[in-house]
Amino acid sequence: MTPGLGYQPTKHKKKKEEQKQKQKTWVGQPHYVGSGSPNERKLCQWFEAEYQQPIAESSVSRILSSRYDSLDGASSHQLRAKRRRAESWPELERALYEWIRRVQDQESLSQHLILQKARTFWERLYPGQAMPQFSNGWMRGFQSHWDINKSNLQGKSASHSDDGTVEMIGIRQLLNQYAPRDIFACDETALLWKRIPESGLAAAGHTPTGTNGNDRLTTCFCCNSDASERLPLWFVGTAKRPQAFSAAGINIENLGCHWRFNTRAWMTSTIFTEWLLWFDQRMTGRKVVLLMDGLSAHKFAFEEKSYWKCKWASYLVHEHDRGWDPISTMTILHAIRWAISIWEIDLADDIFTHAFRATMSIESIERIDNRQTIMDIENLLHQLYLSGYVSEPMDTSHFIDPVEEKVDDSTLHLDDSILCHFENASELQESASTAIQPLSLVSVSDALEGLYKLRLYEEQQVIANMDLLQVLKHHEKLLLQKQTESQRVSDARAFF
Repeated sequence: MTPGLGYQPTKHKKKKEEQKQKQKTWVGQPHYVGSGSPNERKLCQWFEAEYQQPIAESSVSRILSSRYDSLDGASSHQLRAKRRRAESWPELERALYEWIRRVQDQESLSQHLILQKARTFWERLYPGQAMPQFSNGWMRGFQSHWDINKSNLQGKSASHSDDGTVEMIGIRQLLNQYAPRDIFACDETALLWKRIPESGLAAAGHTPTGTNGNDRLTTCFCCNSDASERLPLWFVGTAKRPQAFSAAGINIENLGCHWRFNTRAWMTSTIFTEWLLWFDQRMTGRKVVLLMDGLSAHKFAFEEKSYWKCKWASYLVHEHDRGWDPISTMTILHAIRWAISIWEIDLADDIFTHAFRATMSIESIERIDNRQTIMDIENLLHQLYLSGYVSEPMDTSHFIDPVEEKVDDSTLHLDDSILCHFENASELQESASTAIQPLSLVSVSDALEGLYKLRLYEEQQVIANMDLLQVLKHHEKLLLQKQTESQRVSDARAFF
């Protein structure tokens, strides 16, 4: 077993440990097995012949991953070093520290519990690798590095008031000190963007969708109380760069949103901390208040999902009528474009202002009327039933806001919530049941042709949208400049 960091090995064991480290670095050097780039099977054969001990292909794959790049250029002195504790298992230590931070307010922690959790996390983060001893010496080093003392490990009693009414009165008094434009609320919601509205076991020969982790998306919303600022949406998916965006040649950030990813498509504390720093930077020079989930943001997040599910149901009907399988043609690019369009355009300002009033007012506020959206969804679900695509339509309220899409902030899935940020996240790739065909890049000439058609359409109307025509004229000028510059480059190359 690999000795813990608090363990002092004998001279013989030091030599053995140094040899193990060298073995790992040598595996990543192609010249040991001939010219070219060797495959993992050849590396296994070479390793066994060189060291007279077997090695699994999965172990070779992990060793060759970016996680161990630091060993490639390590000196013999660095390979002999045994107290490189801060750099040895950074994912494990960050995950363990996050776990301590999340549970210390709810229960008392002991060193024994922390060591036990370290062993549990090791098996998830470094599968197949020999587990260290996690000695008391390692524990002392870990506590020192992360500034964890005995008082940090004592559970804290809940300090918040059990009387929600008293708490809300205090919040209202605080908010009276801020202008409406400086009161923000944020929330997150999950979206199973391929979920079929089928309450039975299957839909038209499909197994129920939405259970695949790759079909999950988490969205973070934030808006102020007078609806004058709807901040760009943050999305969390399961792929570093979804295939749909690569195939379309699209930079996700160009859509006016922010993209993050992990194995569960969850809004982890790491991502939310990044969001808070981003929010703080946007509010530079302003005095604002940010209300977290449980307040107004829940209401406009629900409205966003209502509009989105209406678009999804309409898409199902349209694709099925064309004879296409909607699940095969639907991509995450559609899902994100719909969400952004709804957030920026479709949701009326009064949805946001009403949500804040309903939360902050002592008096009862009548709910905003969204019956038309509900009726549209019901009609679309009925069409899917009549067409035979679904045999038993889902209840409308469950279709809009199913239990599976609710964000779980409890400690029940705390380990998953923490580790999903570290489990091979840098190498995470999207798995798709069907290949997405790449789209050709749109040329300047094609863009100009489309612009001319749109301008002609608008000019042919009885009353044209003059603001739109003005925008089109400016964009036409930019495209013509690009076309001229491209022609100059081509002429210069032809000359030489």
